[in-house]
Amino acid sequence: MNPLPRFLGLALFVVLAALTTLLTVPVWRSAFAEVSPSATGVPASGPPRAARATALSQRLALALALAGSVVSSILVISLARRSTRTGETKIPFASARQEIDALAKLAESSVAQGAELTRERDVRRRAEEDADLKERLLAESVAGKIRLGHDLHDGIIQSLYAVGLTLESVRALAKSDPAEADRRLEQSRAALNNTIRDVRTYISGLAPENLRRGGFAQALDDLVAELGAGRNARFDVKVDDLATALLTPEQAVEALHISREAVSNALRHGGASLITVRVHQGDHEICLLVQDNGTGFDCTIRRDGGHGLGNMHARAERLGATVRFTSQPGEGTRVIVTLPLHSSPTA
Repeated sequence: MNPLPRFLGLALFVVLAALTTLLTVPVWRSAFAEVSPSATGVPASGPPRAARATALSQRLALALALAGSVVSSILVISLARRSTRTGETKIPFASARQEIDALAKLAESSVAQGAELTRERDVRRRAEEDADLKERLLAESVAGKIRLGHDLHDGIIQSLYAVGLTLESVRALAKSDPAEADRRLEQSRAALNNTIRDVRTYISGLAPENLRRGGFAQALDDLVAELGAGRNARFDVKVDDLATALLTPEQAVEALHISREAVSNALRHGGASLITVRVHQGDHEICLLVQDNGTGFDCTIRRDGGHGLGNMHARAERLGATVRFTSQPGEGTRVIVTLPLHSSPTA
């Protein structure tokens, strides 16, 4: 506790006590002077007014000095008793200090928990990013396998099937027309070499060799010649070179595969004798038409075991294109593919 209040209170008490002592002497003398004439038998004429006023002021000052002495003594006693309770006041301060320490520890704990939550959140975020990456890679892998399956079905398998049909026709011509049989054998050998070349390009991730080598129109002619070998079918193929120049490389490859699947279906399942293929430019799209005069089929009935129609739909969806089938039993089949135009043409 600060000792200054106690010192000042004690000094005030001493000053007031001295003042009281000093004032007591004149007051006592004045009172004695008023009483002494009666005691001696001399009649008092009465003190003058000035003396009375002085005596009154002295008495009043004495009363104030006594009151101040009492107050100062009470103040000193109060300060003394307050100093004795100093030990008691330490307890609230100690309690406050403990509360502050507890709050500090709570703050440190909160900061540590916040840091731990941040670390856990970062770990969880990285784990989610890794899971998303693995899921995306898995989806890309599955999509790649599906696309490879489409390519094998629409390209390699159809080519091998056409070679098989050509070889079957050779057996019938071996005795009746050996020259034609040799020509078809040579054609089959060339088709097999082309198929092997396509397999190699698929493995290396390139476009079909005949498309890279001669453009879309030439690739379509080669496709028709390959599939029509050994068949008594006529082909009416007309391609707008300006329209095919607007196709992107991916569009050209997928359109060629769709054409292969449509022509193969017309020959294998429809038994068509006339197949028409058209490629032309519309207002905002490139149109591919494959039409035949085969047996046709009911489009409302789902056919099990075949992948051709589904593959054509999947290829069109990858390009943002649309494919429509129009067919009735005995009325042939029409396949129309609409490819959106892009700003950059093929190289």
